[in-house]
Amino acid sequence: MRAAAILHSYLKPHVVEPFFDARVDVFRGNTLEPTDMPDVAMVFGGDGSVHRVLPSLAYTQTPLLVVPSGTANDFARCIGIPNQGEALRAWRRYLDYGDNVRTIDMGTVRPMADPDPPPAEDVQSHTFADSDRRFIAPGQLLGPLIMRDHLRRVEESTEPQRTIYFTGIAGIGLDAETNRRANRMPGWLRRHGGYLLAALGALSVYQPPRVRVNSFDRNGEETRLDGPVLFAAIGNAPEYGSGIRMLPRAQMDDAQLDLCFVPAMPKSRVLRHIYKIYAGTHVLVSGVRYLRTSQVFVESDEPIALYADGEYLCNTPAEIAVAPKALRVITL
Repeated sequence: MRAAAILHSYLKPHVVEPFFDARVDVFRGNTLEPTDMPDVAMVFGGDGSVHRVLPSLAYTQTPLLVVPSGTANDFARCIGIPNQGEALRAWRRYLDYGDNVRTIDMGTVRPMADPDPPPAEDVQSHTFADSDRRFIAPGQLLGPLIMRDHLRRVEESTEPQRTIYFTGIAGIGLDAETNRRANRMPGWLRRHGGYLLAALGALSVYQPPRVRVNSFDRNGEETRLDGPVLFAAIGNAPEYGSGIRMLPRAQMDDAQLDLCFVPAMPKSRVLRHIYKIYAGTHVLVSGVRYLRTSQVFVESDEPIALYADGEYLCNTPAEIAVAPKALRVITL
């Protein structure tokens, strides 16, 4: 059996050693090559690290083991892997019995306009292109594999109808602005209330954009939501932001996405209810719309950022849809 161990850049190679086994040829790397897929993919990192391997794993038979080692590990918790010890236990069970692989859905995002460059602070994390899509020299030498991955991302980002996969929650409005601010924080702060601090900071200057959402459920019935929005979140997982239960009723294998649409409201009212998102009871607040969907079209008067899995994906307008049974994961 061949297993690829994909490590986030801040991790030391020795973190893989507990997962070595005589039955497995484990090789370390920075990315997955779609033309050379292993039998198993192990990702050592957080939600962002998982997000980067999704294009290679979508609709393949290659199972994914997530070893939570990042700033935000919401996806790992949602599939029942709360820490590295439980990941190792799941790995050993897989090697012994192979009976703990679960098939789950993913979300997809398709930009519906010419691609826009990501926010300036996100450019370095995605490509080595500047805001005009020109290549610039990296600050340090990179291995050929890393460079190929970066070049492929630049090429993919120029395709206006590209499909972007995500596992957790996609959001616009205050949600996206919170993500942008949180990504600039040190990791230790994001793990200890940083997302709430980022949300409060974003709220202090937030101007609600006018957003139009057309949602279609699995029977093709349409729901239209229109107006200034505090935030809209669409996803396959119940939580993000290190435990914020944004979509408390979401299930990862029901071939549906959940949608939470929160209209603009006075900031004083937001502050009175903001604590409820940790328990998921914000969906009961008057004016909040919560529904199940299979396909969503989002547009706004002016392009606004859409984030998912903690990463900038594109600007509106965009189509968000469910990809049923698209990912195989190793669980307990």
